[in-house]
Amino acid sequence: MTPWRVTALGLPDGHPVEGGIDRHGRWTDAPPADAEPLPGRFVLAGLVDAHCHLSIADGGAAAGPRPLPLPQARQNLRAAQRAGITLVRDMGSPGAVTLRMPTAGEGAGLLAAGRFLAPPGGYFPELHEPVTAGGLVQAALDQIAAGARWVKLIGDFPAIDQGVLRPDLAGPTYRIDDVRRLVRAVHEAGARVAAHTTTAWAADLVAAGVDSIEHGDALTGDALRALAERGGAWTPTLCAVLAPAPADDPERRRRWAERRERLVHLLDEAVRHRVTVLAGTDVVGNLPHEVRLLTELGLPPQSALAAASSNARRYLLTGDTAGDFTPGRPANLVTYHDDPRDDPEVLRRPAATFAAGRRLL
Repeated sequence: MTPWRVTALGLPDGHPVEGGIDRHGRWTDAPPADAEPLPGRFVLAGLVDAHCHLSIADGGAAAGPRPLPLPQARQNLRAAQRAGITLVRDMGSPGAVTLRMPTAGEGAGLLAAGRFLAPPGGYFPELHEPVTAGGLVQAALDQIAAGARWVKLIGDFPAIDQGVLRPDLAGPTYRIDDVRRLVRAVHEAGARVAAHTTTAWAADLVAAGVDSIEHGDALTGDALRALAERGGAWTPTLCAVLAPAPADDPERRRRWAERRERLVHLLDEAVRHRVTVLAGTDVVGNLPHEVRLLTELGLPPQSALAAASSNARRYLLTGDTAGDFTPGRPANLVTYHDDPRDDPEVLRRPAATFAAGRRLL
């Protein structure tokens, strides 16, 4: 294996990075004398997608999301790694298919939540096997026993009327006492709870103790403060929440503009209360666009990039206290010729990528 020398500005903070990758694919502070210079003037210890679904495809507004088989999910993970994403948190898969894939190790790989936890009529029927309130805790513990470090709770969801989602009839899926029991059991088992929410029920889910809020466009400042006080996180999934409304539908355009303005306010509140903001692509997005939207809605460019890299990695890998570039560990990095803090589109053009010590680009 070719040894590499890395001399670049480290992202997102801009500190100098001097070191390299040895013949075994491990980071070293002292690369061999014959190491070749790795292309790229800027280096990042891998991007992080904190909310994606490797085994789900977007079928469009008419068809809705559709499940993908395990081989396609594996291909999607490999494609993410080639793009410089070295840590993925998969936030739910039909039949818990992603729990059958390799998990995160040495700061790279996959954190899979397994199946969606939702009652009958509480989520897309094609994507989940319903879980009654009485079976909620056991279903979560089964996922943890299978390797999940996160479980995915569908906290609220629109009513489904003859196959059509009715956002105007959205509401909670489980009673708050059931959610509290779930959170307590999951924490005792050493895992964490991520909650899907798009309604004002978000504040109740935070009060019940969930660890991260997914989507959360109806959060409040008080809920964000409570989330921050116990070290929680928020993944706004802006690519999904702010998907363009049809130009010929004035009412939907108006609601889209109101949602965008609300998210500007919420991101400001999140920064003020020091909530960990995570970048996630869901089913319809991509990280360069998500980072761009975070900056457009008010995050400083460095903070937006941190939401898709260092801050996300630090939050998701709580037991991993090593730095981004630690001697002896398999190399996880991506380099760029230009600075993505100046333009998030640079993230689409990596100069080189390494995942778990293997060069993929």
